[in-house]
Amino acid sequence: MDIQYKKIDPNSNFSRALAFRQDSFVCSFGSDEEFWKEVGEEGCTYRDKMEQRKDDEAWCYYHVWHAGRIIGQLEFRSFSDWDKLGYVHLFYLIPEYRGIGIFDQLHRFVEDRLIMAGCSGAVLSASKTNLPALKVYERHGWYWLGPNPRHAMLDFYRIDFN
Repeated sequence: MDIQYKKIDPNSNFSRALAFRQDSFVCSFGSDEEFWKEVGEEGCTYRDKMEQRKDDEAWCYYHVWHAGRIIGQLEFRSFSDWDKLGYVHLFYLIPEYRGIGIFDQLHRFVEDRLIMAGCSGAVLSASKTNLPALKVYERHGWYWLGPNPRHAMLDFYRIDFN
């Protein structure tokens, strides 16, 4: 499938980025009850962070496109609290593109970018209840690293690049 990755332009595609972020929050926590506290009123905190980081090569915000349509989103950075490990904030696909093998391409894209940035692996935080995500992460080589002390429902997972 012909997938394209384009940096998110907060001036033209922010509402889509925010909606994808909100849906991923619901997938992780079962509701968006705490979502607005995290992203700020109308997503202003999230938008400000995206704007501040858009020219910083260590931060990556991409929309995933197929057939002229935005079908997903990737957010990651080439640093973390762990030495030489990047951090993946978001792998997201709209529902009709989940489970059909596209994640493999998204995963390879993120891995390639992090390797080019000098990372030997990556870490992400995933909800214990988001079983479809945990299954796909495990299939791609992610393994449990430990609990996330910031949220009881989240655990850290790690992958080492070969």
